[in-house]
Amino acid sequence: MPNTKFSFIRCRILDKCFRNPVKQYQIQDLIDACEEELNMSISRRTIYYDIDFMKSLDGWEAPIEAIKDGNRRYYRYTDPDFSIDKVPLSEAQLKQLQSAVDVLRTVEGLPQFEGLNDSLEKIGMMAYDTDAEHCFELDHNNYVGGTEHITPLFNAIQYQTVQSIHYKPFDEEEKEIVFHPQFLKQYNNRWYIFGMEQEHPDEVWNLALDRIVSIKPTKLPYIKLEKNWQDYFSDIIGVTNYKDAPVKEVHFVVYGKTAHYLYTKPIHESQVSHWNEDGSLDVKLKVKINYELKRLLLSYAADITILSPQSLVEEHKMSLKKALEQYQ
Repeated sequence: MPNTKFSFIRCRILDKCFRNPVKQYQIQDLIDACEEELNMSISRRTIYYDIDFMKSLDGWEAPIEAIKDGNRRYYRYTDPDFSIDKVPLSEAQLKQLQSAVDVLRTVEGLPQFEGLNDSLEKIGMMAYDTDAEHCFELDHNNYVGGTEHITPLFNAIQYQTVQSIHYKPFDEEEKEIVFHPQFLKQYNNRWYIFGMEQEHPDEVWNLALDRIVSIKPTKLPYIKLEKNWQDYFSDIIGVTNYKDAPVKEVHFVVYGKTAHYLYTKPIHESQVSHWNEDGSLDVKLKVKINYELKRLLLSYAADITILSPQSLVEEHKMSLKKALEQYQ
C-alpha cells in the first residue's frame, strides 16, 4: 500500500474521476483533482503509485485502463459500474486498518474514537481482536491537563462554530476569549488550538489546552482563515510563529553521542548536516528563532556550540551563565 497518510483519500478521489462518464482525466487532471481536494502538492509519481496500488491484489483489483489520445493518455474504468466502495476489504487492507485502530486506541483523551471498535464490527470486522497483547506505546503524557477540551474543539472546527473560551495564562488573570478554532496540534506532549481571536482578525493565536478553564459555543458567525497549516509550521520548531520574524540560518556544531542522535533524527526539515574531521557534526537550519528552538538548543548544553546568528549565541550564553549561577 502507498506509505502516506493521505493514500486512501487520494484513491477515493481517483475512483470518482475514473467513474466520471463525461470527462477524460489525463494524469495532470488526476493530480489537479487530488491537489484541489487535499490542498497540498502531489507528485506525478505518487499518482502513478496510487493507480498501481488500486489495480493490485492488495488494493481493489480495479479495472483501470489507459487510453491513448494523441500523444497523451487518459484513464478510466473498463467497467463503468465499478467502484472501490463496492469491493470488500482485502486481507492486507483489513490488517492495515486494524493497525491504524491499534494506534488510535493508544491515544488517550480523544473521545471521538471511543466507539471505533463497535463501528468496525458493524462493517463486518468481527475478527478484530480487541484483547490482543499491547506491543507498542506512543509518547504520551497521561497527566497533562486539557485533553477533555480536544473533542469540543475538534467538533468546533468541523462544524465551524465560534467558542467563548475562559483562559488562564500562567502569569495573568483569567480572561474570556472569543475564538474561531481552526487547527489542533500536539507538541512536546501538550495540545494547542490555533485560530483567530474575534478582536484580532489579522493574527493567528494559539492557546494551550491545559490553560483552558472552560469552553462554551456561541452563535456568532464563524470566520475561516485562508491558511495552509503545513506551510505555517514549515519555518518553525514547536508552535510559536512570530508573524514578522524573518527566517534565519542557525549554525551550530554538535559533539559526542548527541551528534549521532541529531544526525539520525533531524530536528527540522531544513536541517543540513555534515561530519567534521574531528568527529563533530556541523548543522545548519533555516528557521524562525522562537522560544521552542531556544529551549531545544539549551537542552543539549555541553554538547553544542552555536556559531550564528550572533544574537542567538549571546542569548544562549546568558542562559547558560544564569543556570550556572544557580549552583554558586
